[in-house]
Amino acid sequence: MILGLLGLSLVLVLAFIAWFLLKYGHRYIGTENRHKFFAEYFKDFPIFHNAKTGFYKKELFKPLHEMESSFPELRKEKGIRILEIGAGPGANMEFYPKNTKLLVADPNPFFKEQLESVFKKFPEAELERYVVAGAEDMKEIPSQSVDAVVSTLVLCSADGLQKIYKEIQRVLVPGGKFFFMEHVIDTSLSATKIAQIIFGSLGIAQFLFDGCRPDKDIKKELEIGGFASVDARRFRLDLKEGVPLAYSGVYLIQPHIYGTATTFKS
Repeated sequence: MILGLLGLSLVLVLAFIAWFLLKYGHRYIGTENRHKFFAEYFKDFPIFHNAKTGFYKKELFKPLHEMESSFPELRKEKGIRILEIGAGPGANMEFYPKNTKLLVADPNPFFKEQLESVFKKFPEAELERYVVAGAEDMKEIPSQSVDAVVSTLVLCSADGLQKIYKEIQRVLVPGGKFFFMEHVIDTSLSATKIAQIIFGSLGIAQFLFDGCRPDKDIKKELEIGGFASVDARRFRLDLKEGVPLAYSGVYLIQPHIYGTATTFKS
């Protein structure tokens, strides 16, 4: 059974790689070109992903709608300030409160235009600042300046998770929360896990998906990340209905975690 699933997964992923290289390989050389292509390729993926994860995202982000800002001027407006790491094309905007003030730290500058266009659908929200930077070094974001930090499908492509967690704790107000939904390495010895290790270890996934590693144990890193508490739950993407060829790589990222990590109050 496992060998059969592994074979199917590998065939699908290899078919995607062949399609990808034939169609886009000549455009995918150099960091800037990689960023540019990934922004183009990824812009419609959130529609597919949100269809699979919308239930979990609504549950995850519900506390944001009940949160009272730590900043007096925002409390008067019944708004909150969120920093989203790697906001991409704005996949989470539909789940945020109306009066959200959003700061973004994203190493890919080509997502900015897509994100700005999404804001037109949410006129009560505001993009306060867009910083082209990785989450490992967000020095342009002041300490204790945001009520919440969000990341979805981001930490897989980031280097130095412990540096990122320290930065998240720095920019959050005391007692602030980090909301996350990330794909992770499978916990059992399955076809998925074997494929994750192969494609992660050989660098294939990183090349195709702008640095993404499907074999990271993000949950374990969170638990030793210095937060006061971590609440992480697991689920798997339901792919029984099939996946478009362009998104065949999603078979590598079926296992997900979602939840919150809370900083110390003082």
